[in-house]
Amino acid sequence: MIRSATLRDLEDIFRIHLLSLEGLDEEDYDWFKALLSVRSKRRFVLVAEQGDRIVGFVIAYKYRENVYVDSLAVHPEYRSLGIGGRLLTALEEIMANKGVERILLSVKDNNLRALDFYLRKGYNIRGLILFMSVKISSLPEKAPEGYRVVWRKTPLRSNPHKYKPTTMWSELTEPVDRMIYKKYRMGEHTLTVYKSGRVRGVSEFSVEDKRLFAEYVALSSYNSLEALKALLKGFRDVGLELGAEELEVPIDSSKQVIIEELASAGFKTQKTEFLLEKELDTSQ
Repeated sequence: MIRSATLRDLEDIFRIHLLSLEGLDEEDYDWFKALLSVRSKRRFVLVAEQGDRIVGFVIAYKYRENVYVDSLAVHPEYRSLGIGGRLLTALEEIMANKGVERILLSVKDNNLRALDFYLRKGYNIRGLILFMSVKISSLPEKAPEGYRVVWRKTPLRSNPHKYKPTTMWSELTEPVDRMIYKKYRMGEHTLTVYKSGRVRGVSEFSVEDKRLFAEYVALSSYNSLEALKALLKGFRDVGLELGAEELEVPIDSSKQVIIEELASAGFKTQKTEFLLEKELDTSQ
């Protein structure tokens, strides 16, 4: 049976997540608890139930006419039984009934089994997400004239809609993530770039094992490359103060101008994810 998840399913969902980390991003127990506690028409969590046991789940975020599949996992003992396909089909049907025109997701480049699964389900490769990294010491020592960067040791509390994220998934997930962050205490930091008193760019990042990971980057369309340079200078200052050695930034392969700017600053692509999409039939 496929049904909507409740907070009572938390233990089972988290257990399946831990057994599936090879293909998923690592999230902790409190994050899942906050996710299931959030009341939002944009957040969807379905579970597959066999008897009295939860054997799989799918998490998705809806934003306007698009939906992003954040994760789909099946308990190892129940794989190859079509459960993942049933979860995905159920989600697609629900989304189509809500007028969603397109469903998107990403797959790690080393997870070819998952890539084959989605291709068989009618998904097409739209592009790549590049994870580009650089040594902190190689980042710019100065920001462009007139720019100021502020570091706050708190997560971003608002969703800056008028700025363009460097990854597609940020645009789809941020509205729900902001609600989750109100319930979930996390170690994220924020860099905000100002010029003439106005915000020109923001980044939410985490710190782990001498590495800064920019989970969210969004830039104003006004002089975006200058704002990016200022942001990189801010990362240098923060990294040196915290003893970090590396900065990693995810970015859609379609953001060619920004990729070129990062490459000129010494960034190199270390890994990739496939970005897939499928058009849904909303006519029925």
